[in-house]
Amino acid sequence: MIKNIIANFIGKFWSLLSNFLFIPLYIHFLGFESYSIISFTLVIAGLMIVLDAGLTATLSREFARTDHGMDHKIRIFKTLESTYFVIVGVVILIVFFASNLIAEHWLNLSSLTPGKVSLYLKIISFDIGFQLLFRFYLGGLLGLEKQVDANLYQIGWGVLRNGCVVILLLFVPNLELFFIWQTISTLLFTVILKLAIEKSLTGHFSLIFKPIIEKVVFKGVWKFAGGMLLIAFISSLNTQLDKLSISKLLSIESLGFYTLAVSLAQGLFILASPFATAILPRLTSLYSSDKATEASNLYKRISQVVSVVVFSVMANMVCFSKELIWIWTGQTALAEQVSYLIPVVAFSYTMYSLQLLPYNVAIANGYTKLNNLMGIFSLLITLPGYWFATKYYGAFGAAIVFCFVQTISTFIFLYFINRKFMKFNLLTTIYFKQIFIPLALSLIVAYLFSILPDMTDRGRIISFCWIGLSTMITLLITAIILIPVRDLKKLVKIKAS
Repeated sequence: MIKNIIANFIGKFWSLLSNFLFIPLYIHFLGFESYSIISFTLVIAGLMIVLDAGLTATLSREFARTDHGMDHKIRIFKTLESTYFVIVGVVILIVFFASNLIAEHWLNLSSLTPGKVSLYLKIISFDIGFQLLFRFYLGGLLGLEKQVDANLYQIGWGVLRNGCVVILLLFVPNLELFFIWQTISTLLFTVILKLAIEKSLTGHFSLIFKPIIEKVVFKGVWKFAGGMLLIAFISSLNTQLDKLSISKLLSIESLGFYTLAVSLAQGLFILASPFATAILPRLTSLYSSDKATEASNLYKRISQVVSVVVFSVMANMVCFSKELIWIWTGQTALAEQVSYLIPVVAFSYTMYSLQLLPYNVAIANGYTKLNNLMGIFSLLITLPGYWFATKYYGAFGAAIVFCFVQTISTFIFLYFINRKFMKFNLLTTIYFKQIFIPLALSLIVAYLFSILPDMTDRGRIISFCWIGLSTMITLLITAIILIPVRDLKKLVKIKAS
């Protein structure tokens, strides 16, 4: 499993690095309003995830189960794939035909015309649809524990889609061509992933698609898929409502400022997700084999590492927020407009990251009820909360509501998942050791670095190195205090099954 964790980390590190490298270039070549339009298309893509209907998670879970043979897995894949092609068509039609309404009546544009924005949305509708199919195939590879391959494909897609487009922008800085390039790149890698998963299942490459829907397959997975559908719906709303409120009530540039803060803070989620991605198939295998104690011990070791990593990085984001935005974009004025959002958004994504592992414990056991109940409860807060907070307090108000919901959800989620599946001492093992202590230690070390003689006014490279040194020392001190050497050795010795 350690190989899969490393592969997932490399894949997620590329996501973090590509944000760091390419977003400033998009802003430079296209302008900030165009970058804000790009940000809004990501909001739409996030909302459309709900139409996945839980099929990607279902495919990944069924592929990871040890009580299914390959013939059964092929039947599941063919049935879910046939259903997914219908979903892709629905997504494309929804975004395509809603584009005029969105451009004219939702967004507060500055220089771009509604007609232009409507055209961009029509183009990106195909990209959004095939992104879902791409991630469906990717979920299948992850369920088969081919995580090295999956990450290589994901990195390749990111290089072509988000990296090579910069070369095009260098000569033709046009947002329409930007979206066309991204759409073609996604379509190409969706085909490549289709070939890869067919090879893994059948032993040969094939692009032949024959619609096959077996009722018996749906009968076996509908309950889990239905639970995942509700989770996806609620999660999509909860993670996009803040941006939707900002895009409707404030200027499109305000959405851009907020998205920049979120893009930086999402690095915390990216750091945690490789561990969660790698552990899910193993947890599914252990629980399906009635090895609950072994699964709990594995969870305990991984979750402690995750908490140390995300809190150490978060603390440095908080203490060096303005410097990080300046290093990233090279624009002092932009850093002033975004940095005040970083502490709240970074803490929010730290809490969100801590939900990943217990969430995977629940998914490994086919338990979706808690996620749905918590999601519905959170909507009672976010639906009125985002609208009111954004209207009266701007983007910062939306950030506060998001932070409040994620913090409360994390504590509640950890309590119930621990009580149902793991049964550790909640106060000492979970709350204190995995939240309060790493939070306090990390903030103390990072703050001490931030008040040392100022090294962040000597150029962007020196500033970046200084913050990097602070982060590494924070991580090292926190890890030495909180992670037993024996646990690190056990993690290193874990072999891929």
